[in-house]
Amino acid sequence: MTTLRRLAAATVAVMTLATGVAAQEMRSFTDNVGNELQIPVDPQRIVSLRDEFITAPLFELGANMIGSTGVIGGTIEDGAPYVRGAYDSLDFRFGEHDITYVGDSNAPDLEAIAKLEPDLIIVPDNRADNYDQLSMIAPTVVVQVWGQDMLDMYKTIADASGRLDRFELLKGHYEDRLKYARIAIEAVVGNPADVSIVVTKVDDGGIRTYRDLMAVSRVIRDIGFTTPALVAAQVEGQTDISPEFAPEINADFMIDTYWTAEGDTAVTKYAAWDKQLPGWREYLHFGKYGQHFLLNREEARSITFQALRSNLEIMVAQIATRPFVALKK
Repeated sequence: MTTLRRLAAATVAVMTLATGVAAQEMRSFTDNVGNELQIPVDPQRIVSLRDEFITAPLFELGANMIGSTGVIGGTIEDGAPYVRGAYDSLDFRFGEHDITYVGDSNAPDLEAIAKLEPDLIIVPDNRADNYDQLSMIAPTVVVQVWGQDMLDMYKTIADASGRLDRFELLKGHYEDRLKYARIAIEAVVGNPADVSIVVTKVDDGGIRTYRDLMAVSRVIRDIGFTTPALVAAQVEGQTDISPEFAPEINADFMIDTYWTAEGDTAVTKYAAWDKQLPGWREYLHFGKYGQHFLLNREEARSITFQALRSNLEIMVAQIATRPFVALKK
């Protein structure tokens, strides 16, 4: 599809926008990158251009979504597109809902988007290069993905989609569960502020540490745990490190993730640890005392309250139900 044909399709959508969106009640909105625009008070035809970070919360909120990007590959859905995060935490399947696939999250199909005649498009800031073209189709809200707390991001999405009341309800339910989780964990480890957790991804490609991996990192912060100083000082949400820095990520607990779509298992993940960091079970505290566990990658980083709940429950099961050996400071 040529750029000219895509723009032609977008022009047709603008004509629809003039009669469709203009007929709706509108309001002023400022998105995460400072764009000031008019959006519908109650959007009825939302298109999401990032699956795990935008589609997942929209679906959980019950927003009026008619289109979404997704991914194709790996072992999921037999080669059909799926929505990361929502597939894992919310059992979302394109074929079970009246939501149209509009291309890969890294390369959305502008013509497919225009044909849906949306009244609102939500796009991540790291994929907003075609903002002007998207804005010709419908009001387009840009959401900051990395460097923003997941619940702040979620609240922006809820606000734009007219679902703030639902967001606050789900947040209240999560906070109730969090209160009881803290009680269970504190009974075993004492003050969570004295306990450190490092979130990693170790595979054949190397060693990556996460200062912020969305849901799991939010749960770690909400309980009150800390992270190793090297990780806490990271400017970016994730950083690759070389093996000689492994002692700098020593912590009371370690969390790694497995990616179902790529066929990861506990066996393959720990084989990668043995390859990248030989002897890690002897010289890293969490390895020596078995204080490490794995999470589903897409649920660990999904922007949903269901993902927060799942990560919280796993944290309680893995930390509050075993003898705890503290790392000597």
